[in-house]
Amino acid sequence: MSSYPINQAGVQLLHERETFVGHAYPDPYSPLGEALRSRNLWRRFLAAPIPIPDDIQHLSGAPWTIGWGFTLGVQQGDTMSMAEADTRLAIELQERADAVLGGCSVEPNENQLAAMVVLAYNIGTAGFLRSTVLAAHNRGDFQAAARAFRLWNKSRGKVSAGLEVRRLAESQLYLKPVSGGTLKSTEEPVELPQHVDSESRMTASTINRAGVAAGGTAAVATVAETARTINDIKTSADSLGAWLLPVLLLAVVGLCGYIVWQRIKVRREGWS
Repeated sequence: MSSYPINQAGVQLLHERETFVGHAYPDPYSPLGEALRSRNLWRRFLAAPIPIPDDIQHLSGAPWTIGWGFTLGVQQGDTMSMAEADTRLAIELQERADAVLGGCSVEPNENQLAAMVVLAYNIGTAGFLRSTVLAAHNRGDFQAAARAFRLWNKSRGKVSAGLEVRRLAESQLYLKPVSGGTLKSTEEPVELPQHVDSESRMTASTINRAGVAAGGTAAVATVAETARTINDIKTSADSLGAWLLPVLLLAVVGLCGYIVWQRIKVRREGWS
């Protein structure tokens, strides 16, 4: 039996989310995967490599996947035995574990390590090393790190139900006390894309954009209300001095800056 660098809870989680398939299959959210799913051929193709209809053979299935979710070097038509898959899994998990431990300035317990390795196995070590999960873990904010797992829930610009289920399971394992028992999944399998989008940038965050827009609107409204109030004053606005407009502009800039800072804080804590 292959020796794995993470505990059994982590291996079990990965096995549940990366069902073994002995032949290469297309990513379910690739153009070819979508076409097979729309024709109710996806499950049949997973069970056995059935012929692909001529009119969709030209579609891309990348990344092609085999074994326990392997994608590197996999091509259409490849096959793999369970023993070969177990051996390769041990090697790839060791590579991920080395990268995760190398990135951790705060030593993880065995469940934290397993959860982060399973995440890195799915999103790649480069993605993990720049992730909010690792940043929060390294400052000792484990609750924020657990929340940040769900930031990796999109494939090809769309939220994936399969990735959301997986990220939830990983975050639960991350927070699970080491003395606890093993995890048991009772959920039905969900199509899991191997292509996972990176975390959204702050400039692309819908919450951030909405917040800035709301802040801008609020600031404009504040300025307008102030102007109306000033207009109602019988004394001429000129008597208020040339300092009025700069002060109001500074107030607007300050308000917008505060909102952006709050959004960055929210993101840093893994909420969005």
